Amino acid sequence: MSSHRLLILCLILCVQNCSCNEGSLVTAVRRSDDLRGSENAETTNLRSWNGQIALHRRRYLGNTHGVLNIIGWGTLLPIGAIVARSFRKSPLKCDEWYNLHVVCQTLGYIIGAVGWSIGMWLGNSSKQYSLRAHRILGIIIFTSSTAQMFALCLQPKKENERRRWWKICHKILGYLLISMIVANIFQGIGHKDHAEKWKWIYVGILSVLSFCALVLEIFRFVMPRIHR
Repeated sequence: MSSHRLLILCLILCVQNCSCNEGSLVTAVRRSDDLRGSENAETTNLRSWNGQIALHRRRYLGNTHGVLNIIGWGTLLPIGAIVARSFRKSPLKCDEWYNLHVVCQTLGYIIGAVGWSIGMWLGNSSKQYSLRAHRILGIIIFTSSTAQMFALCLQPKKENERRRWWKICHKILGYLLISMIVANIFQGIGHKDHAEKWKWIYVGILSVLSFCALVLEIFRFVMPRIHR
């Protein structure tokens, strides 16, 4: 096994280990809430102050969750897909395209998985953040992106007959994954404060990515005909 595949496997295991620790964090928060319930009336003001701090912390974590997922899953993963399609042969052939693809996918996966873990923690620790559709789609995205990362590590060799089918499945799952990510990001944005601001920021990011992909596709179609 090559070194970069071993590194990816280690990173995946680390991310999943962090996700497994989520349950203990939620239990600790709930125990803390139970202890607060047993306090007497003299500590009402203190509880109110602590509640404001907790609310501020949750908003901060909610924003962190959104930013990490927009950067990781919503930006770096599509960039990795563009690199794989447009830098492998034409229109911009690059000998290091595979390394660039792996770097974008690995960073995007890690950053997005950290953001997903924060979102799951928020959903488990507070009914306010239990957005069912957003949560289910997030779990599907995390599972699919983890499968894609394992696929990078376990891909057949070029001379293997299964390589062709592996590439087809990897590409189809990749495009479906990006579509689900975009839909889920907008789903999450709809429940945030200042939703319009968040929406237009991500629309701007998608516009830049779409424009770059479109220009590269045009060059991909035109360049071979120019050089005939």
